[in-house]
Amino acid sequence: MTEVNQKLLTRVPNLSLGRVGNTAQDDIDESLRVLREMQEDDNAYARIRAYRPIPTMAFSRRESLMPEFAAASAAARGFGFDPVIRLAGGRAVAYDQTCLIIDLMAPLKFYGDHIAAFEAGAACFRDVLGDLGLDARVGPVVGEYCAGDHSVNARGQVKVVGIAQRAMRSARLLTACIVLEKPERLRPVVDAVYGAMKLDWSPSSLGSVRGEGVQGTLDEIVHELVTGLQQRHSEWAFPQITHIDDARA
Repeated sequence: MTEVNQKLLTRVPNLSLGRVGNTAQDDIDESLRVLREMQEDDNAYARIRAYRPIPTMAFSRRESLMPEFAAASAAARGFGFDPVIRLAGGRAVAYDQTCLIIDLMAPLKFYGDHIAAFEAGAACFRDVLGDLGLDARVGPVVGEYCAGDHSVNARGQVKVVGIAQRAMRSARLLTACIVLEKPERLRPVVDAVYGAMKLDWSPSSLGSVRGEGVQGTLDEIVHELVTGLQQRHSEWAFPQITHIDDARA
């Protein structure tokens, strides 16, 4: 391994923990700011941004153009969830203070394509949840919201982590929503919004870390998750290519 590759592989991702601003949009804007900062840095390396959000219904840009969007937004507001347009694709996702949003950001050149990025990120989320004692697996479950091949589930029965991504010029975002507490408050708003958008889902498919028997305070669980992704299971932050001829430390 060259000296340059060694430096890239051993650099610990920078961690930013906590919300920014007062609104759901403020947190979306902060993640975009960090991504744009990375785009302007020739020496950029991987970063993690993690926070427990205010009640939010995050729609994709494509969904915002659908005729059902106004009704879906109104349904979310009826439950006290602020509708926003998220940076990544996929379907609408509800989250609040009982969840943890984790944005994994890395130089675009670290991955050959979006599938490689999904696979690297999903494997790391699976492994860090495994450290907490979950029977965590990569793949969708029947009836899940925002269905995706790289969701992370528990026991093959309930979805615990949803992952989406966005590729930008020289930077890539993998954003994940981890449901920490039991999701009784999330199920009704997802049901109302998906009903307004004429999307099928099964409320019983939504699980949580706590629902799988994990003990400890939320702060302790968050600490284990973010430090795990920063240190023990940080393969997502490594270059996923064999040779980096033009890399700079």
